[in-house]
Amino acid sequence: MPTSTLSRRDCGSASTAAITFQGARVARSAYNARYRTITVRGSRIEAVCMTGAASPGREAADSVSIDLSGCLVLPGLINAHDHLDFSIFPRLGHGPWPNWREWGAAIHRSERAEIDECLRVPRDIRLWWGGLRNLLCGVTTVSHHNPHAPELFNAEFPVHVPGECGWAHSLADIHRVKEHFRQTPPQWPFILHLAEGTDHESRQEFDALGGLLQLDDRVVLVHGVGLTSSQWDRAARIGIGVVWCPSSNLYTLGQTLNPGQVKGFPKIGLGSDSPLSGTGDLLDEVRLAHDEMGIPAPLVYDLVTSRPAHLLRLSFGGGFLQPGSKADLIVTRERQTAPAETLVQMTWRDVELVMQGGRIVLLSPALAGRIPCGLKRDMEPIFIDGVERFLRAPISDLWTQTAIALGRIPVLSGRILSIGACADLPPSVCRLFTACNSGVTGLRHDCHPFVI
Repeated sequence: MPTSTLSRRDCGSASTAAITFQGARVARSAYNARYRTITVRGSRIEAVCMTGAASPGREAADSVSIDLSGCLVLPGLINAHDHLDFSIFPRLGHGPWPNWREWGAAIHRSERAEIDECLRVPRDIRLWWGGLRNLLCGVTTVSHHNPHAPELFNAEFPVHVPGECGWAHSLADIHRVKEHFRQTPPQWPFILHLAEGTDHESRQEFDALGGLLQLDDRVVLVHGVGLTSSQWDRAARIGIGVVWCPSSNLYTLGQTLNPGQVKGFPKIGLGSDSPLSGTGDLLDEVRLAHDEMGIPAPLVYDLVTSRPAHLLRLSFGGGFLQPGSKADLIVTRERQTAPAETLVQMTWRDVELVMQGGRIVLLSPALAGRIPCGLKRDMEPIFIDGVERFLRAPISDLWTQTAIALGRIPVLSGRILSIGACADLPPSVCRLFTACNSGVTGLRHDCHPFVI
């Protein structure tokens, strides 16, 4: 397996001084935002006060004030399902298929070369790109459906990846499902793909799972497209959770959950799935759910904030901006609309600042001038389709090693990535870099199709 030479670095811990955000409207719910001052200390929100009111706690001298006039502050988004280590794969296959097994078999037959090529990129780098793909659209917490990587998912990683969950891939490995469920503490969720298909075999999976396990409210099913109406009702009565991945379902299966199912199911969250089958990022799923599936904006807002926090049993107040909650927030330009209406109109280009666990991990150039130097130290620039962002990540190392492994310019959800300078890059990579930044078109035909 290829390994990276990604250098470890101090990507900054949460500030010990209080950080005070002033002048912005702050989302209180999907429907409501008010002008408030948010005080962050360490990794937590210390206070949310009326503008001009004194913040409780320590003296004002022990604080840094940031003006967010003209902005709206939203809770950090929660992506209920992703495969971070598949981040640099393209969308594969030409469906639809009756179930995920046939899709998987088809892509391994017809697109094995593309799969092998992407696997040349070391796993830790692919995981980093998966984290950054989420960060760029305002996601601060991601449920990663593959083995946890505690050596990587630490304070340096740009998004929070919960490790307090049990998981199995699917009923394709019944022994592992039973063993992993038995090993999962009762206070943790247990997550697996189920009924990812439209055929008879997929419709049988829910009953088969019930024969293996004592179904209860810690079970979380990803996809559930093949569930019958009686199975759907039973899952709701038991308190089972469901993760909805609409673009992935539509691409691989030709159908997904219907709006009535999404609106009526009590425990449901939205997930992007991986670029192997999904499209774009979580904000693309948000707009798909609202614009094409007709899900009301307030419900879509809840599907990426409070509902996945409940589904995944997150203990840090995820999905809300309130005292005591983890300081996960995103900042976008003010539209003078309700938070939910703002969210369903957003793309990654509208995300101007992201704070994760009290650290500023993403900045736009427009807001960078408002941030004290100490809070943006060690952030590196990257250009996505020419749009500049500063990220708390080893961007130069990631870009260089990905370009070397693939022999092509890295792209992000179909968007060309470039970095600031190539002086220290190997000659072959520098040529790719120069071509990318100069708009040269004489590159290989396959230089730009891969999705990170």
